[in-house]
Amino acid sequence: MATPAPIQVLIMKSDDESSRDMVAYLSKVLSIEIADVTSNATETLRHLTTRSVDVILLDLSVKGVDGIELTKEIKKSYPKVRVIVSTANNTPEAIFAAMEAGADGYVLHGNHTGLEMAICSVRLGTVWLDPGIAAQVLDAIVSATSNSSTRILQTGLLVLPLMPEDKNLLSTVASSNCANGVCMVDPSFVRKLRRYAPSEWSN
Repeated sequence: MATPAPIQVLIMKSDDESSRDMVAYLSKVLSIEIADVTSNATETLRHLTTRSVDVILLDLSVKGVDGIELTKEIKKSYPKVRVIVSTANNTPEAIFAAMEAGADGYVLHGNHTGLEMAICSVRLGTVWLDPGIAAQVLDAIVSATSNSSTRILQTGLLVLPLMPEDKNLLSTVASSNCANGVCMVDPSFVRKLRRYAPSEWSN
């Protein structure tokens, strides 16, 4: 039986120890091949015009780069390319902005094992939610829907409470170690979560 081709990953990283450790870790994963390492949006987009890439890993802490806008541009121009955002910023505003931009995976800095699993998972068409990210999303939605001052969106629609099955899924991911595919969720679930965000968080 033929060995599957390694997943081609393009990494846009910041110049810090955490990012260097991440690249060093992924370079040793047999199922992953680092196609290139870039440090800005121009290099990243230029690479996409010349080489085929399966997954792009975007470090949202890269200085001078709006990672959210870059994610939008990549998903618009290269819809088959999967995008994972790696971030130390787990504020609900940042998370929902990344969701709105169309990111396929959300991983906190330093979670190298989770990042490896995320790359393999999004390649299959699922969305990957880091447990730390899921916890922040759950807290933000519960807080927003229980606060009467945020219940009216600009559209005039109510921010509805999180459905029990959706809350249970988020709670399961938030408290998990991602074993048995728990952190792999259907893209439709993330689209549903976006509806619960206060409108000013997902412009």
